[in-house]
Amino acid sequence: MKKVGLTGNIGSGKSLVAKVFETLGMPVYNADAKAKDILDSPEVAKKVVAAFSKSVVKKNGIINRETLADIVFSDKRQLAVLNNIIHPAVIDDFKTWGERNSASPYVIMESAILFDTEYYKLFEKIIIVSAMEETRIARVMKRDNISEDSVRKRMQNQKAESEIIGKADFVIVNDDKSLVIPQILCIHETLLS
Repeated sequence: MKKVGLTGNIGSGKSLVAKVFETLGMPVYNADAKAKDILDSPEVAKKVVAAFSKSVVKKNGIINRETLADIVFSDKRQLAVLNNIIHPAVIDDFKTWGERNSASPYVIMESAILFDTEYYKLFEKIIIVSAMEETRIARVMKRDNISEDSVRKRMQNQKAESEIIGKADFVIVNDDKSLVIPQILCIHETLLS
């Protein structure tokens, strides 16, 4: 079984691409969604509170993601602290999930921060979804109902696309002009061979 990383900066269309791979019958692990689940686990929440104080906890005891995001997306050192808590747990969870899906010809981890973490080292092949910055900003503003400034703050915490694109085995152009499905089908056939 091959392990494939699927990445792209915020708003590039990774989730759309991941859904197509799932439709093709390939297991997809959404690292970003799983990280949110892991953040809610008592063990990890305790570490987050120890690192960031009780100000990041709601009255019901759940981590206040909005407050935590304001802290970590304004300070790269704080983001590194959070990443050092979350990412090892995500990697362990992915490995367990991969074992459960080992009968598949390949599995995919979808992650926006594949190259910002050690995740990329787990994969034989890497797919990057590419889109122009203006397109990505507009998509995220609409999807998350947030300001352009908020999107740009998040973008500052990701590596530039030009920095990561050369590390990809495959690039899917999702510019609202190019057909995405034929690109995915071509990659799928290559991964199966």
